[in-house]
Amino acid sequence: MEDIPYGFVFIGLAFAYGVQLYLTGLQAKRYFKRLKVLRKAGLTSVGMAGGKWSGRVYGVLVVDPEFKILHAEKMSGMTIFSGLRPVPELVGINAAELVQAGPRPGLKKKVQEAFQNAAKEFFKQEAQTEVPEKMSDVKSVRMYPKAKQ
Repeated sequence: MEDIPYGFVFIGLAFAYGVQLYLTGLQAKRYFKRLKVLRKAGLTSVGMAGGKWSGRVYGVLVVDPEFKILHAEKMSGMTIFSGLRPVPELVGINAAELVQAGPRPGLKKKVQEAFQNAAKEFFKQEAQTEVPEKMSDVKSVRMYPKAKQ
């Protein structure tokens, strides 16, 4: 049996892992750049649905002081090329309706769940003492408008 150059195999795997980390960093940079723009429009919340193996969907909602949705964008996909895409079906409705409503036509189950988790964040009490046991338990986060400089 021939000698297999295991060193080259490990170098190849390390190179592939480095490229994957670099491309993931570019995706995160694009996501946070868009989120920075959205935060200037109003109170922002990001919700998540799905799991590690079934694929995740992120929903971003921006509301005005009366909780009317100004922007709704989703990010889903299994590659680093996925980015935030507008969801015009939700623009103009009240976030409270989104929390209480049943299935909306035109939205997949995971997408609707992500937006509902984002909308629920607007109505949580400010002084929360619950600390999640692990990061996978966090389904939504609220962000305040970016201060104008």
